[in-house]
Amino acid sequence: MNWWLAAGSLAAVLALAGMAWLLKLGGTQRLETGADAIRLAEALSSGFEGKAGIVSTSGEFAAVAGGPGDLVLVEPMGARHRARRISGARIAMLDGGPDGATITLQGSPGEMFRITVADIAAVRAFADTLGS
Repeated sequence: MNWWLAAGSLAAVLALAGMAWLLKLGGTQRLETGADAIRLAEALSSGFEGKAGIVSTSGEFAAVAGGPGDLVLVEPMGARHRARRISGARIAMLDGGPDGATITLQGSPGEMFRITVADIAAVRAFADTLGS
């Protein structure tokens, strides 16, 4: 076995891994704030104008309200996100505590989504925009 060839191959693989790490390639993108969620929902859903957004505590899931009953759910799909627009959505249950709130959203009959959010002010704005 040619040790120089093996060492060169290992160095090339490590260099590529380092470049991918520096460029933050791979893995799901984390959403930090409601503004990030709004920007992403508007980019992924044609004609949607977001007014209030919430992001899950994990940073992967988000929901953006555009008005009464107008909702876009943002969820991870591989290394990217996908957005699904739901009209006629409503808040089925809102459970708040000192550490955050858990919102259960109803899209269509029998279709429920639960998101745990740390930012209480964003939850209030989202609930006011989406309506009960």
